[in-house]
Amino acid sequence: GLAASATLWLPRRPWSYAAVELVLMVAALRYLIWRSTTLNTAHPWSLLFSGLLFAIELLYLLTTTLQLLPAIRYAPELRSRQADQLHDWVTTNRPTVDVWIPTYNEPTRIVRRAILTCRNLSTPNLTISVLDDGHRPEIEALAAQLGVHYLSRDGNAHRKAGNLNHALAHTSGEFIAVFDCDFMPFAPFLERTLGFFADPRVALVQTPQHYFQAEFHNRNLGLDVVMPSDLDYFFRYLQVIRDRSNAVICFGTSYVVRRSALESIGGYVTSCLIEDHQTSTKLLTQGWSVRYLDEVLSMGEVPRTFADFLDQRLRWMQGNIQIFFRPHELPIWTTLRWGQLAFYINLAISLLTPILRLLYLLLPLLSLMLGFSLIAAPPIEYVAYGLPFILLLHTLPSWLSDYHQFQFWNEVYETLFCMPGLQRLLQVLRHPFRIFGGIVTSKDAQARQQSLNLGLCWPLVFTLALMALTLVVRYLTPLLDAGLSLWRPGYEGEVLMLSWNLWNGLVLAVALLACIDQPVRRSTDRFPIQRIGCLEQNGRRWWGTTTDLSEEGCQFHLQTIATDLQPGRASLQLTDPDLHISVELRRMAGDQLGVQFLGLDAGS
Repeated sequence: GLAASATLWLPRRPWSYAAVELVLMVAALRYLIWRSTTLNTAHPWSLLFSGLLFAIELLYLLTTTLQLLPAIRYAPELRSRQADQLHDWVTTNRPTVDVWIPTYNEPTRIVRRAILTCRNLSTPNLTISVLDDGHRPEIEALAAQLGVHYLSRDGNAHRKAGNLNHALAHTSGEFIAVFDCDFMPFAPFLERTLGFFADPRVALVQTPQHYFQAEFHNRNLGLDVVMPSDLDYFFRYLQVIRDRSNAVICFGTSYVVRRSALESIGGYVTSCLIEDHQTSTKLLTQGWSVRYLDEVLSMGEVPRTFADFLDQRLRWMQGNIQIFFRPHELPIWTTLRWGQLAFYINLAISLLTPILRLLYLLLPLLSLMLGFSLIAAPPIEYVAYGLPFILLLHTLPSWLSDYHQFQFWNEVYETLFCMPGLQRLLQVLRHPFRIFGGIVTSKDAQARQQSLNLGLCWPLVFTLALMALTLVVRYLTPLLDAGLSLWRPGYEGEVLMLSWNLWNGLVLAVALLACIDQPVRRSTDRFPIQRIGCLEQNGRRWWGTTTDLSEEGCQFHLQTIATDLQPGRASLQLTDPDLHISVELRRMAGDQLGVQFLGLDAGS
């Protein structure tokens, strides 16, 4: 407790990271030495399950160590300072840049939004191209209307990688910026990233993905502010420490790549389900450098439902597995340095997480059902050796990652992904390059009411029900039969196993609640953005502010109630930025107006 509390006053310096890591490693070593003496040798089956649990703990601690040891070099502001210093290189060299917006079947409004934000990029010498793998006339017409290039091809061979390689052969800029069509770059994106290419060894600069919506589980649980995104730890911590070892992962959008580097490796990797991680890995194996700038320079959309979330994550998992099945194209083990290999070893182990999490859920339950202990030790020993380590494990890694990671929410994420991930893992290990599931994640879903996809979350329901049944049969029934006599533990370590099952039950219950998709009634997201504006109708003007702004309309709060305003057409002028918009007044309640935008021109 003292060690965890002390971090509140520690400055973030390499020596303080080292001190916290030392405390955590000493506690972990003390715990493991004790755990090696607690294997249950009473019966061959109890020894098997007890040893299996110990092996799982060792694997978890190995991955945690591989992730946290590099924290001593955690410096998220380092690349930002370099971007400041390299800004003059961009203005002096004025490099030519191709901006690509790949699309397949996304709604036209999303593609239009991406084009408009890319047109606002502040760097000159830009050529914007929409790469339409859906071959849609409406997207071609949209590109022409907004004054950008339109590229399409025959067929859809090699999915997104094939689409990008087709664009590589039909464009000519020195550098290429790629934005998925559901992402929107900020104006200074290229100003902040292009300077790193002053180093001729740099092939690619990746920036974090940031979302203007809450992840589906955050929204479903109503914890948008409290609960971190499951990708927050990856983008705000892991990528930063990977950068210090030149092991950054390209993540498919919001990055800039040097054309000559891509051409030197034969273009994007097409042999795997996804192209991003594989292409950056190939660049690393060919001796190129990949940089990571930890600045939010774009925003995008996330999957809105549990089904879409799983579809996306399962596709990513398959792509990560495929990296290890391409030794000739991606010679990781023979070309990368030890500092880089450590991250790939950690990735390989982390792909087993669905198996490890399932065993963490089932082994304690099996212990209660069959009446044996996985940890043969009295409760006082666990309090002395196990509890301090568990408390440190739930606090110190959060501090080391600048609070981008929390152990409880990690367990919730792993539980959500457990059974679907295990099924996909077994499929991919059998057929590594077969396509399972979709190739594009839907991010435009709408629903009028709450829904629970039992086809996907039934394992959570079944495990929770089995756990409840076990507790009732083991404890409640004997209590009732004995006339509510005091309960006594039946075997050594039973109190610990009971506590562990109750903890797992809490994690399962939270994961199940996160699967209940909340209604998504609006086609566009709304934000609490306040802008001063003036509403004009029939030659009269009323001032007010927006309180709820979206792509399609806003809530407008008048300074005073206007009794002579009528539903219908009006004109709205907003400040900062200066916009004149034709609108229709849809709802009027006192000084609150519901406003729908009409006829936005191409530059709006």
